[in-house]
Formats: sequence, C-alpha cells, structure tokens
Amino acid sequence: MKTLRLREWNTTYGVTLTAGQRDALRGPLRVTVQPTSGSSDTYDVTPGNTVGAIVVDNTVLLIEPKIPISRVLFLLGYVADPSAWRDHQAVLGDAPDLVAGVAALHTSLCERALRRGPLAGYHNVEAELYTVRGKVDLAQQLRRRPGVDLPLAVQFEEHDEDTLENRLLLAATRLLCRLPIRGAATRRAMHRLTDTLQLVTPTDFRPNAVPEVNWTRLNGHYKAAVELSRLLLRLRAVDVAAGTTETAGLTIDMAALFEMFVRSALRDALPATPAQFPAGSKVPSLALDAGSRIRLEPDLSHWPDGTCTFIGDVKYKRDSGAGHNSDLYQLLAYATAVRLPNATLVYASGPPEANTHRIVGAGVLLHVRHLDLSLPPADQLVQIGELASAIRGDVNAPACLSHHARATSGNDLAEGHLRNYAE
Repeated sequence: MKTLRLREWNTTYGVTLTAGQRDALRGPLRVTVQPTSGSSDTYDVTPGNTVGAIVVDNTVLLIEPKIPISRVLFLLGYVADPSAWRDHQAVLGDAPDLVAGVAALHTSLCERALRRGPLAGYHNVEAELYTVRGKVDLAQQLRRRPGVDLPLAVQFEEHDEDTLENRLLLAATRLLCRLPIRGAATRRAMHRLTDTLQLVTPTDFRPNAVPEVNWTRLNGHYKAAVELSRLLLRLRAVDVAAGTTETAGLTIDMAALFEMFVRSALRDALPATPAQFPAGSKVPSLALDAGSRIRLEPDLSHWPDGTCTFIGDVKYKRDSGAGHNSDLYQLLAYATAVRLPNATLVYASGPPEANTHRIVGAGVLLHVRHLDLSLPPADQLVQIGELASAIRGDVNAPACLSHHARATSGNDLAEGHLRNYAE
C-alpha cells in the first residue's frame, strides 16, 4: 500500500491523484486541492487544521501535524484525563507517524483500564421475547403488533459487559484497526483489545452525538481510556463517520483539540470546575445586542458565582505578536457583551512576549498571549500557569469601564468600539 505524506498548512505541488483521492482530501481531510497550473492531471494540495490519515484506492493519505507528534499525543492525553497524563509519558515518545502514535496511546490506556477485566454494569434492554422478562411495554406492543400476543415487547435491566464505557473503547479500537498501523507490538495490542471486548456490541457513534459518561468510584479507573476514545470519536471528520466516502480514516481537528487543551488546562490551573469554566452549549447565553439576535459563543469564560469574571478566545494560528485585527474585533465583542474591562486572546504560536491593546474611548484592555506547543509537556503547563496567573490578576484589577460605557446598550457600545478601534 502506498502512502502520500502531506504536512499541515504546507503546499505540495504536482501531486497525481485519482478522483476518489481528490474527493476524499477535499471532504474528510478538508484539504484545498487545486489543479496544477499548466497540467491536466496533477494537483497542488494544501492541508488545513485537520491532521490524520484515510485510506483511498489502496493509498494512505497521511497529513502530519506541524508540531511534533509527541506533542499532539500529549494534548490528546491531557484533554482525556489531566490528572493521569504523567502516567503515560512513556507513550509520548517519537512515533513513526501520527496514526501509530495515537494507536499506541490508545492501547496503553485501554490495557491499563482493563487490567481488572472488562467493566460490567447494568443497562436497559428493550427486546421482543416469547416469555415475560422485566416489564411488558404495552405502548410498543400495541403499536407494533396490535391484536397479536407474541412476541412480547419487554424492557428489563441486564448486568453484563455491554456497557457504554466498553462500547466507546470498542468503537475507537475498531476505528484504528481499519488503518494500516506501523508497529507489530501495537497491532498485536489492538487485536488483544478486540478479543477482550468481544462480548460488547459494536456501535457507530456520530461525532456530534458521542455520549458522556458519569464517573464514579466504580468506573473511575476507565476514565483516561474512555475519554480518549470519546475524543477520537468526536474529533474525526463528519464525512468519514457518515459514510459518504467509503474509506477508513482517523482525523483530528487541531483547532478544536488546541481549544479543548487550553480550556482544560486553565480549569486545573485556576482552579475551576467544568460548570465554572464551561464549554460549548454549557456556556451561559450571551448576546451582543439588546434583542439577543447577535449570539456569541466565547471559547473561554469563567463564571465562579454565576457572573462572568473572565472572557477569552483561542485561535489555532501563528501570530506575529500584536494579534490579527479580525480576532481582536471578535474579542472586543465578547468583552462588550459581558461588560468586562479585560479580555484575553490566546494563540497557538507567536513570540513569548504578551501584547495589550487599550481600546480608545472604551477603557477596555485586550490582552494577546501566545503558547509554544513545541515545548515539552511540563513547560507547556508552566505557560498555562503563567496565563492563569495573568487571568487572576486581570479579574482582581479595578474596573476601568466608565459609568457611561456600562450604561450604553451592547449594540451601540460595540459599534462605538469598532469605530474607535486602535492599537
């Protein structure tokens, strides 16, 4: 099997592709594919934020990240379980490629979780039987076969290994097993996992519908492995999961992963609970205008007592130092909506020095900070600790918004800020 190696954000010129490979690159891997100038059968290929691999027409289309593979594995491991990332540092060494590294990390965490054997538990079962077990579901019985006595629609509790936790482990394992994995030891470990989970029902989870797991002292030893499995299932490209392209694939949206890492690490450093430092739909509703028609979804926000004390945004891009104008406009909108005098923009690359912009006529400070993802894990967490200290300092600083600015409606204030924007 051939391998086409590409690198995140680097253009490869004059690549010969089949129609299936071209469409797969444009779809699941979200690559910009353009015909090469002066040629009718080759393409110039530029990957974006999505890294990983898919198999099309007997060729592995592999997109490597721009940061070392070991750093990507650290981000995955930390987001999966911040308290356990040091336990699997040995797996974060140099891997031949991203797929092999992810597979090695996954098998390591799963084998640790399964040392006591597969987790067993109770789960609800709906079935049609010729004997009564549990309770008869009369509504289903009448809907499916009115006037017919057997079989009966029943509901009952089953205690076995077919739990949600094991289904998630198996789903991620099957996802990886479909790819050519370099490393005989890792391939053997993948097959052992499949054999260990043979009593578990194979389940295909959609990236936008991967269920959460409630953690207790009974299943806590599964957390790192299950959360990594959930992460891999959530980050993969929708086109691969939906089956619109017949291909095996593992994809990771680096922008989404970086955002999750910064949020998770800041929670630990502040410290804050997921409810106090929420993500996605769990962030309290914010709007820029009085009519709540201009909705805002900040990447970072701190709500220790139900009131927002910090707002920020995360950008997986390289910055020269002062920040990009469009990103600063967005950050200003967030600060306006929650009426805070400080807001922070975090980039994935840039000079170590922080920059601060005072907005003319508003008294709002926009802080631009940079993280270096190429640093070793411990040093990255030192950066996060410094960022958390700066955030605490901003929260405790005296408010500098004038009474007039606070009294102005969100929409009018935003328009005034954008008109008067200056570095």
